[in-house]
Amino acid sequence: MIVNTKAVVLKTFPYGDSSLISRCFTLESGKVSFIIKGAKSKKNAKAVYFQPLSYIDIIYKKNKNRDLQIISKVNFSSIWSNISLSLKKITLLQSIIEMTDYVLESDDPNPRLFNILINVINYFENSSLDSNVVFWFYECALLSEMGFAIDINNKDADGLNISKKKYNKSYQILNDILSRDYKKIKNIKYSLKDKNIISEYLFKQLSYHFEGFYKLKSFKVAKKILTKN
Repeated sequence: MIVNTKAVVLKTFPYGDSSLISRCFTLESGKVSFIIKGAKSKKNAKAVYFQPLSYIDIIYKKNKNRDLQIISKVNFSSIWSNISLSLKKITLLQSIIEMTDYVLESDDPNPRLFNILINVINYFENSSLDSNVVFWFYECALLSEMGFAIDINNKDADGLNISKKKYNKSYQILNDILSRDYKKIKNIKYSLKDKNIISEYLFKQLSYHFEGFYKLKSFKVAKKILTKN
């Protein structure tokens, strides 16, 4: 079957002397691994397309008997030029890409999450939305789309709830983020205390639902940035 789809590159690493293996989150098929033969040779210009975070259009012939699919055509769907100017945005997006790669199963389409990811990257690229808020938004969306929607009013969730009475401001911020209402999200203001409470709360949610999540290297760096004064 010929598949023509958009994709976001999650991770790429060398294979042999001249090839690459790239894991991509595709709109049509979910997470798929590809082998790009000869990508590192001087005569082959494909390597540039397979940097993490690249947004590409690809065509490949899907072979269910292969673990590594072969791409026949690739082009950039969009180029994120502004993100590279901000170290904070690069770091937060590296974490977003790594956590997405970690929680997704191969060949399990999730077009809703794919579109959310593209919207989030576009927020980092073009929007004046606060980077911390966008990152928190994606954490909440990721949990929801993977079947672990946050219920901040669930008093029975030991260690995974947030008290409205004790943390009223942080509670309201989370509530606004969970609403996915752009008008509310763009007006969010928070204190250093709120940053720490919300970042730790979402980290606990992700670590609880995804075994080994706390080991993700890029997330540790992102967490420091999220709570930095």
